[in-house]
Amino acid sequence: MSLMQMRLNDMKYDFIDLPWDTEYFGVKSGKVVINEEIELHDIKEIIRLAEAYEFITINNINNQPLNNFLIGKYTNAFIVDTNVQFEMNVQHKKGENYFDAMDTYKKNIDLIKIAENSFNFSRFYNDPFLNIQLSKQLYSNWINNSFSKKEKYFIVAEVNEEILGYLLFSFNKSDALTIELISLDKTAQGKGIGTKLLDSLVYFAGNNNIHKIKVGTQIDNLQAINFYMKKGFSLSSKSSIYHFWPRKELLND
Repeated sequence: MSLMQMRLNDMKYDFIDLPWDTEYFGVKSGKVVINEEIELHDIKEIIRLAEAYEFITINNINNQPLNNFLIGKYTNAFIVDTNVQFEMNVQHKKGENYFDAMDTYKKNIDLIKIAENSFNFSRFYNDPFLNIQLSKQLYSNWINNSFSKKEKYFIVAEVNEEILGYLLFSFNKSDALTIELISLDKTAQGKGIGTKLLDSLVYFAGNNNIHKIKVGTQIDNLQAINFYMKKGFSLSSKSSIYHFWPRKELLND
């Protein structure tokens, strides 16, 4: 059993290779998910494992204070985001099917264009070491890579043959589904399209015996947070997100 597998089993933290990020940004990328409070020997082991990478994302689940201290003291990692997770129990909700949910959805240029003009909040925008153009194109690439895949579902808001927005979610035959992206065309803002997309998702959940919907967003995205809370989501967790460049020397004044 490898050291990483041992760490995975004791659930203190997980160390994950990120091949998609590596290819997209052109830097060897990985992720550390810290699930509970760690100790000094843990952060030293994380640093040792990180030496094989150029770029590491550290996710401190539930924003554990001691973990934040150890990350700040022993690494050059800097905070780029606070991620907030929401959940909605839909066990007794019916929803209304305004738009159908479809998997293996074929490539659609209109959805890509909507993605290109959306998503003003991203941790990738807060990292000066990442290519800003690649960061801005990340969500349109995310959409593009989700087309024609069995495990990816699109709910597309199409009215009078005009696409006004979409909701992308993943569903692995479990009792929960996860909203990955939701975006509207600028002309559709404030017209209830987002509510209809979410209602259609609740309808899908009810028809597939799914009891829970999960979604995450950035703490700075107040519009999204207010929308989810207004629609019945409850805050389930918050996590501090760091970017760690182990091979770079950052200056401290």
